[in-house]
Amino acid sequence: MKLLDIFTPTNRLAKIIEGNGGIAFETLVAQSDKRLLMMKDDLQAYVREQINEIVAIHAQGEELLFARCKELGLAAMNIADVAGVAKLFEVGEAASGIRAMIDSLVEKGVWHTDALELHITSLVLLASEPVPSQEETGKVLSRLSKMRAAIGVVE
Repeated sequence: MKLLDIFTPTNRLAKIIEGNGGIAFETLVAQSDKRLLMMKDDLQAYVREQINEIVAIHAQGEELLFARCKELGLAAMNIADVAGVAKLFEVGEAASGIRAMIDSLVEKGVWHTDALELHITSLVLLASEPVPSQEETGKVLSRLSKMRAAIGVVE
């Protein structure tokens, strides 16, 4: 039986970090976290702007919702991209669901207005003040995920 050769590939990121004037990785992460925390309010405002954009598109009715679905998907992707940093994890998850539904429309022609409207309503609910309880939030996100699976939306 042949013995296995086990090796660890070179980690380019480790070399970059080590060459950072001796600053430890943990220090770099802590500094980044502080910078992101300073941006939190601006990012939350951006998320609210994107939610308002989605709500405005939705308010125009089903025909325009369908016609402007790519704009809707872009706004949802914008939310999903920054929601975690803005400490709006659940909002980001709901936005990702909207994005998955739009992607499913574009790729497979799957369109369910009621399901999309429920996602938009849930997005607004999850971004509202006061924030729903963790239990309520978990139920909403779980049911949205199950609904997407049931209608054939691939994530």
